Amino acid sequence: MAINIVGSEFPLKTFHATPRGIIGWGAYQMAGVEAKKVGIKHALLVTTGLKGTGIVDEIKGVLQYAGVEVTVFDKVTSNPKDYEVHEAHKVYKEANCDGLVSVGGGSSHDCAKAVRIVETHNGRSIRDFNGVCDFDIEVNIPHVAITTTCGTGSEATYATVITNTEKKFKMLIFEYSAYASRSIVDPALIRTLPPKLTAFTGIDALTHAVEAYTSRLNILTSYGIALHSIELIGKHLREAFGNGNNAEAREAMAWAQYGGGHAINSGGAGVVHSIAHSLGGLLDSPHGMCNSIALVPSQRYNLVACPEKFANIAKALGVDTAGMTVMQAAEAAVDEMESLINDLEVTETFSDLGLKEDNIDQVTEFALKDFCSVANPRNLTKKAIDDLLRQCM
Repeated sequence: MAINIVGSEFPLKTFHATPRGIIGWGAYQMAGVEAKKVGIKHALLVTTGLKGTGIVDEIKGVLQYAGVEVTVFDKVTSNPKDYEVHEAHKVYKEANCDGLVSVGGGSSHDCAKAVRIVETHNGRSIRDFNGVCDFDIEVNIPHVAITTTCGTGSEATYATVITNTEKKFKMLIFEYSAYASRSIVDPALIRTLPPKLTAFTGIDALTHAVEAYTSRLNILTSYGIALHSIELIGKHLREAFGNGNNAEAREAMAWAQYGGGHAINSGGAGVVHSIAHSLGGLLDSPHGMCNSIALVPSQRYNLVACPEKFANIAKALGVDTAGMTVMQAAEAAVDEMESLINDLEVTETFSDLGLKEDNIDQVTEFALKDFCSVANPRNLTKKAIDDLLRQCM
């Protein structure tokens, strides 16, 4: 048997590009200018609708004021589906659009990315593109992604996540040219989030940062961004949840969610995302809620694999680790995550989402095959994921 003399599981590191980002109060007012800069004359505005916020009409007006024609597709749902991608693509073609503007969270952004992939490949089924793609033809259709949540990060990544409704699993499509042309993150838009969505999307951002930092890919350039995002979330998510009009907290969470996306874009994710993807595909469960439920038990499982990283996370979350051993500090990090989630009044379980004993084997199978499992800091087994799922029920 040949002996492995390679000193690292992943000896070659890749740091992926992110789009130009515009972040700050009133940033959304740049949407029309930025759309024109990237060559959009007629935009397909892709969204879930954001009913009751007035955001879609406001963005539409900003685009039109800049001379960009707009056609709206507002039929995207949580965990965007393959058929929604093709419905949006049909509207794109019929309206003779030449670019996309996505407004919302990860569902809107991922649907828009998928439309661009389908259009680049002359209408092929989005189901044909799962895993690491590395297309021969680059996706060069312009796209401005405008974020309205404090958790997606999708506006900063090259990943696209779409539900295959035939096989009931989430496809992770990694294509280096599929990231948005421009990303816009405006605290004024995030301020419209109700408390429950602030909690779920905020823990989604925390999950991105924690998993990117503890990833076995060990992408050093993700470390600083991830740790600072964790620090911002530890300081400000409770305040944003308790008072949505707290301007400082909303701005901090805007940076935290963008930083989490930036970190995960190269650093990778882990078992929390693998489980969330599996439940999202099978049960159409909201991604942020799944992450909020799975984060604590998953990180208790993981901390033994990289206790020093978890000790650093504890410090970022504001824990006084003086006098603690590394392992004690690591355990304190997960305790602080649990305290935060409790303060955000997250009481849901996977049973509430519809997970039953009969589903566990299927969810575990999908989670083990999910691309994010590769980067999890601790080795995963069927028994480990079974146990995590049961802890979350």
